[in-house]
Amino acid sequence: MSKRILWKDAWQAITHSLGRFIAIFLLMAVSAFALIGLKITGPDMRQTATSFFAQHHLADTTITSNYGLDSRDRQIIRQQKSVKQVDFGYLQDSTIDQTKRALRIFSQTNGVSSWQTVSGHLPQHDNEIAVSYLLKGKYHLGQWITLKQTGSLKHRQFKIVGFVRSSEYLDRSDIGQTTVGTGQLSGVAVVKKSAFKTGTAYAIARVTYNQTAKMNPYSTRYTNYVEKQQQQLKRALNRHGKTKQQKLERQLKAAQQQLALATQQAAVLQQTDAGAGSSSALIQQAAALKKQQARLKQLGTPTYTLSDRTENPGYAIYRSNAERVDILANVFPVLLFAIAALVSLTTMTRFVEEERIQIGTLKALGYSNADVAKKFALFSLLASSAGVELGAWGGFMVLPKIIFKAYAANSTLSGFQIHFSWSLLLTTWLIAILCTTGAALWALHRDLKAKPAALLLPKPPKGGSRILLERWHWLWNRLSFNYKVTMRNLFRYKSRALMTIFGVAGCTGLLVMGFGIRDSLSGISSIEYSRIIKYDLIAVQNSNSTAKQQRQLKNELNGKSVKGHTGVYFEQLTKKAGDDDATQSISLIVPNNEKNFKQYFAIKNRQTKKTLKLPQDGVIISEKLARLLNAKKGSSIKLKDASGKWRTMKVAGIMEMYIGHYVLMSPPAYQKIFHQSYQTNAQLITLKKGAKLQQESQRLMATGAVKGINQNVNNQRTIDNIMGSLNRVMIILIGLAALLALVVIYNLSNINIEERMRELSTIKVLGFYDQEVTLYIYRETIILSVIGILMGYLVGIGLHRFIILSLPPANAMFDPTMTLTNFIVSALIPAVITAGVAMAMHRKIRSVDMLDALSSVD
Repeated sequence: MSKRILWKDAWQAITHSLGRFIAIFLLMAVSAFALIGLKITGPDMRQTATSFFAQHHLADTTITSNYGLDSRDRQIIRQQKSVKQVDFGYLQDSTIDQTKRALRIFSQTNGVSSWQTVSGHLPQHDNEIAVSYLLKGKYHLGQWITLKQTGSLKHRQFKIVGFVRSSEYLDRSDIGQTTVGTGQLSGVAVVKKSAFKTGTAYAIARVTYNQTAKMNPYSTRYTNYVEKQQQQLKRALNRHGKTKQQKLERQLKAAQQQLALATQQAAVLQQTDAGAGSSSALIQQAAALKKQQARLKQLGTPTYTLSDRTENPGYAIYRSNAERVDILANVFPVLLFAIAALVSLTTMTRFVEEERIQIGTLKALGYSNADVAKKFALFSLLASSAGVELGAWGGFMVLPKIIFKAYAANSTLSGFQIHFSWSLLLTTWLIAILCTTGAALWALHRDLKAKPAALLLPKPPKGGSRILLERWHWLWNRLSFNYKVTMRNLFRYKSRALMTIFGVAGCTGLLVMGFGIRDSLSGISSIEYSRIIKYDLIAVQNSNSTAKQQRQLKNELNGKSVKGHTGVYFEQLTKKAGDDDATQSISLIVPNNEKNFKQYFAIKNRQTKKTLKLPQDGVIISEKLARLLNAKKGSSIKLKDASGKWRTMKVAGIMEMYIGHYVLMSPPAYQKIFHQSYQTNAQLITLKKGAKLQQESQRLMATGAVKGINQNVNNQRTIDNIMGSLNRVMIILIGLAALLALVVIYNLSNINIEERMRELSTIKVLGFYDQEVTLYIYRETIILSVIGILMGYLVGIGLHRFIILSLPPANAMFDPTMTLTNFIVSALIPAVITAGVAMAMHRKIRSVDMLDALSSVD
């Protein structure tokens, strides 16, 4: 039996049902675009970073010490069996003369944590320097800069010969803190190693390990391996540190004895004219000994700091951003495909029902079930495959670039790498086939079991029956004829009504979620740094400052720029927590005066809005820290202090806090938990209106009594950048949800009109105007859309709650509040789309040929 006509008919079905074909094509394209794009972006971002780190041999561990790294330290590091390569270098923090910009100047490395040249070249002479490309707009090649603090550098003036990108500093805005200038770094730079004075101890060691080159740097295996190697290395260094401490104690004792002897000799010689010259030399010797003694006291006990990659500025944030995309990929595309599958099922089911008589004809002519199914399989396969092809192209090539660009606004990483995944493409294609071809064959299966004679007869219309509203006489009797017909049709075509409700509810839910996350992101930094944290900066005091420096600090704190200040004890605690078991930095603040402290820090519970009082024997912790530690009021938590000791503390309250981890306690609680007397070591400072933060920071650092400053404006800028990136991603997802709503509402409306064309023609013949005919259909659509929007609110609220708990990084939480505007806009978008589709359908209804539609199908 010839099948040429059968194939011709199958191809003609596409042109005859072009609207249906395009609808399925768009549904699959949008769904594939979101699924592939979001699923591949996280791995693409990680692979881009991994390739960059491998290319520049980023150190697995960096080692610093307050006394520098002497020959024995270097020997211990090299002797570790796991060490593949180690590079020892120098660094110096300095401000550029006549500016407030502070640079951290490193010596060139030899193969570890290398620098990427953006323009110019790396230094080739001792008086040449290459600075961060982020400062390219402020300086130019060939320009000479003068450094205010030379320290261990040989020269004060340097010529800029290049702009570089550091493999260790990935954050654009928060580069780090320093002890010079304003206390905040403006950039990093590199000079030749020979530009530093010889004979000084190395300041930093960078280490790579043998096994890590083959590991994924974002894997738990890598993290555990590096941690194990660090522990072994630190134990070996600490043993040498104890020996060094004993040697330093002997030096300090000898210096004290020499100082006492020199002072006595100087006093005796000053009484004779002959000994005036010798006295002067002894006085100079005594001064030098005093300086050495002060330095040894200031440095204190030899300590070693071993840092992994997560402590590089921007490293953890970039990793967190990639993980945020993974979370969205597990939620957003799933709902998109669910809606697409639902609408595709309706579309293909209607297509099969329209071809009922032709199916019966083909079966009567002797064609097999497989021959009959070819038309529907070809139609759905082409529509879905073409949609997946277009969506996959955008998902692999376009969406990852857009999302990376949004996040790259905060990162120095560049050279985004796009990767292709056959498994992801085939999985998406199979899902699309199940949603379309699977739905068509499922709908066809019922008709293929029927006899040809039954199929050649038109499907009998659904019988009418009393509906629930008719039993409510007080309501039913008040309805007009048109509304009574509408209500009957709603209950008569239940499956069509449910499809419309679910389709609109899904799209509205995605919009509510998207706008809700925007609500939760917006204004977090403003709330954090105006309503909760009210001070402008924290000045951490130098414990070894002189009486003169302390007086200068006091004068500055009482100066015209400072509105107020209060003393606190400030320390950074740590704890590994979260899904990735990363080290969390926790700020411990112990106020000297709780009453004054309330002017600088609002301690409130978010749910109850009640002000919390600092207890005598417990602590108050921030809300996100409580979530990470699964802590509640009355729980006990363990945190590690700066000396590496674990401190157990009881949670007495949980306070509102969106960014960062905080622990607050009273002085009596501090003394009980830390077993030592309380004393302030920092100042919370609020500046007067109009005061310049950078200038005040510089003046505070210049007193010598302050060793570090943490400016809220820098924290706020970092938060705004992170939230801004997420916000841009959410705009993309909101756009996809709106596009899906358009396709769904158009397709369902088109199906509804096509299915009821004879009914519409009948009422037109009875004398209904075109506008009345359109309203006859669209009253149902409007009612179903309103129900769908209300259901979508519930879906969106649930999705929003899940996302705001899962999406934020480990050191932040989102505001769970959703604004009324969100719900209004989320309803307005499908409402406007429904109105626009109604106008398009109105033109279609006006052009209906009533005689053709009412012609007999028998």
